[in-house]
Amino acid sequence: MKKRVDEKNEKSIALVLTAAMMLTVTTAGCSNKNSSSSAASSSSSDSGPSGTLTVWDWSDVYKSEYRKAIDPVLEKFKKNYPNVTLTTEAIANDDIRTKLLTALAANNGPDVAYIDGQNLAEFVTTGTLTPLDSYVEKWGQASDYPENIWKTVQFDGKVYGIPGDGDVRTLIYRKDLFEKAGISNPPKTWSELEDAAKKLTQRDSSGNTTVWGFALNGGDSEHTTMRSLPWIWDLGGDIMDESGKPTLTNDAVVKTLEFMNKLVNVDKVAPPNSYMNTKKEVAKLINGGQAAMAIVGSWEWNSDASFLKNENLKDKFASAPIPLPDGATVTNSYTAAGYGTWVIFEKCALKDAAWSWIDYCTTSEHMVDIFQYGTGNLGLRKSAVKDPVFTSNDAFKSFVDVMPYARARSNSQYYDLISSQYRAAVQKVLMKKATPAQALADAQKAAESQAK
Repeated sequence: MKKRVDEKNEKSIALVLTAAMMLTVTTAGCSNKNSSSSAASSSSSDSGPSGTLTVWDWSDVYKSEYRKAIDPVLEKFKKNYPNVTLTTEAIANDDIRTKLLTALAANNGPDVAYIDGQNLAEFVTTGTLTPLDSYVEKWGQASDYPENIWKTVQFDGKVYGIPGDGDVRTLIYRKDLFEKAGISNPPKTWSELEDAAKKLTQRDSSGNTTVWGFALNGGDSEHTTMRSLPWIWDLGGDIMDESGKPTLTNDAVVKTLEFMNKLVNVDKVAPPNSYMNTKKEVAKLINGGQAAMAIVGSWEWNSDASFLKNENLKDKFASAPIPLPDGATVTNSYTAAGYGTWVIFEKCALKDAAWSWIDYCTTSEHMVDIFQYGTGNLGLRKSAVKDPVFTSNDAFKSFVDVMPYARARSNSQYYDLISSQYRAAVQKVLMKKATPAQALADAQKAAESQAK
């Protein structure tokens, strides 16, 4: 995400909290002096609540080029809460988890924060979050989210977060290269993907590859996990079970890694350095015409790689659902969804105002603005993605079509740790240092020793 994923194998919550207690915390609480923006109250009215509400948010939306999306929210809050000073601290999403854990350990955290959905379980275990059930019941809009997304914000029957904007993944392909290779339709299965990739791969007279059939994410990045998880899910597996224990040796994970290895090291239709490639390298190959297919994130069409904004290439791109594995247990391929989640901390003295901020930041209208004027992230509400801004472009339409099959990563505090071990196994295999079975056995052992 992304923009939206923690790509580092950080320490466990226990170690972070222990270390944090020994730090002198200078991060912002209600009196933070380094806020990126604020809507200060200067009203003569005595009605309504008064005080300071401190919000920690991801930094992207506060950049000057994206202000058109966030300014209406700030104005609406100021109008409805004239006696509340709203302080927004813009923090890079890769940093907000660690800063929050440090600040909470010193009892110096914000009132409201926007965290990565995959980290919600970790913060629930701290006991610092406010259950939002009473607000959600009056709000009555939970059903506007895909079921697989909404259930990940619930723990022991209570709701602790409200999803904001997010992303899903689909297959992108170059129509011009497909036409040149005589391929009419995008692949729907692994077998079809493999056959198409062989036809699309081009080599010069010296045997050097000039076009790869498929650009594979295999680097040490959460994007590697997010772009292969759908295949694992389609086969009925996962990298961890419901209790948070690693399941890296199950058949679904093994078969997925075997397929990835086949593309790179057997069929040689994906680059040999795929073990180093993250989303940036994959997008560069697609944009440069050096790869014909890849799995990419929805935000990359409007930002990052800007597939939709490239005037010279946008008519050459198309998208489709991620091809199903042979032997899949489902008929429609899953897509992995990443998203941010709004939370309220127990220390907050203005919980009603805090909920209003969350409400304003999760409307369908704001989600459309975020995509259209902001970061390019996808609206996760069903009503949001019905807007023509999402459906009018044929190339982008498949991202909306796969929304019913969007699935979030496991809501376990051990997810990051297990995902990191999975990626290490992927890299070993693509570098020809281990077989898929052996690499995953080693990863399973390492994860079991750490996820306790």
